Amino acid sequence: MRTVIRNGTVIAWSGERHRAVENGAVVFENDRIVSAGPDDGAAADREIDATGRLVIPGLVNSHLHVTDTPYTKGYLEEIGSSSTDGAPTNFFALYKALPRVRAATDAEAQVAAAECAFAELALTGSTTVVELGYDFEIGGDGDISITERVADVAGRSGLRCYSGPRYRSRYYGDNEKGGVFYREYGARAQKRFEDCVAFCRTWNGRYDDRLRTMLAPGQIDTCDAQLLKDTRRYADELGIPIQLHAGQSPNEYARVRETENRTTVELMMDTSLLGPDFIVGHGQIMSGDGDVMSMGRHEAAALRDSQTTICHLPWVKARRGGVIDSIHKYRELGIRQCLGTDTYPFDMFNDMRMASVVCKIVEKTAEVASSDDVFHMATVGGADALGRPDLGRLAPGCKADIVLVRTDTPKATPVYDPFKFLVLAATGGDVDRVIVDGRKIVRDGEVLTIDVPAAVRQVNEASERVRAALDL
Repeated sequence: MRTVIRNGTVIAWSGERHRAVENGAVVFENDRIVSAGPDDGAAADREIDATGRLVIPGLVNSHLHVTDTPYTKGYLEEIGSSSTDGAPTNFFALYKALPRVRAATDAEAQVAAAECAFAELALTGSTTVVELGYDFEIGGDGDISITERVADVAGRSGLRCYSGPRYRSRYYGDNEKGGVFYREYGARAQKRFEDCVAFCRTWNGRYDDRLRTMLAPGQIDTCDAQLLKDTRRYADELGIPIQLHAGQSPNEYARVRETENRTTVELMMDTSLLGPDFIVGHGQIMSGDGDVMSMGRHEAAALRDSQTTICHLPWVKARRGGVIDSIHKYRELGIRQCLGTDTYPFDMFNDMRMASVVCKIVEKTAEVASSDDVFHMATVGGADALGRPDLGRLAPGCKADIVLVRTDTPKATPVYDPFKFLVLAATGGDVDRVIVDGRKIVRDGEVLTIDVPAAVRQVNEASERVRAALDL
């Protein structure tokens, strides 16, 4: 069936950048875009009126955690730490609260959280999402069947999802002295890794290829070098991407220097992780002082020349009192970048705005992190990181992943510059319709694939169990 979306402002892909076409049209047939740009008046089997709407490519949310996010709310915010071993803005959240909340989260709670999260993601215009699960630290003792259940929820939601179950060599937590401990998993680590590889092998391509998999070793300070080398070997064998948490805290950077006698980037270089299929989640502390320009020249060159992508998570950093220093500097170095939400809200409009504004504050100028560049990170940047030139763009041959955003509202009118509206003013609440693979999953601001009231009720009920089991 051929469908045309007309009468809206179309954010079309020119081959090098997005451009706004007023009174444009997008034509798609089944799951593929046929044309995007000026309206030639061609007939179609079905017509969608986009009057008062921006027609944009679906957003690519490149890093998030759906299984525990609802249960960490209220435990990670506005709390510092007196620890001298970790940065005050990271210690409590990373090393104390998160492990304990996750340990209290049972399998049913995780699946309920996932369904609620996928509904929020759909409602706010993310059409491709990268869900990164957890291993032994979250309830279930590393049972891969939980990952399978969450992947099934993602598939049924209609979203395009990359599922990356996590694995690692060791885990961490807070010790009695207010510092950080690291303890080895031992033989269990290898079993978990093998289960994750098997999941990636057998689930990749399900749900009409909307569900794909990736290898996702845990934080770089929790993985030994051999595990990282094995990750690269299997990623190459399976032809799937990799995402690794790295550059997350000063404590992590210091730990890698102490135990590996090299920097974070050097460890990734030496284990052959870097490449166009490799994503660094966080990327905030990639040098001792957190300044991107303090990386060694060989490190910056390795990231750039390998086409590795840094996935920034600006809102979760900002609310903990931290900043990325900076998106502009990464861009100046020619290093690829994309965006993710990490935790709540799962609203990419919020993270686009934070990415732009925080960078302007860090660099002390309004002339950096332009709306065009940030929107590129949230679409093409994420798609390229996944090796998907058919995503993040409205162009012939691309997947029909399309979002309609309302502009017939007081806050939007008049829209002189669609990119500035999308990045600096819009929110997920402005999303009106979402199409993935040519199929409607949101219409008039309502999710068609998930019973949202039931999902919300189940998470509220599960939160009571988690709270009762929590030792914090």
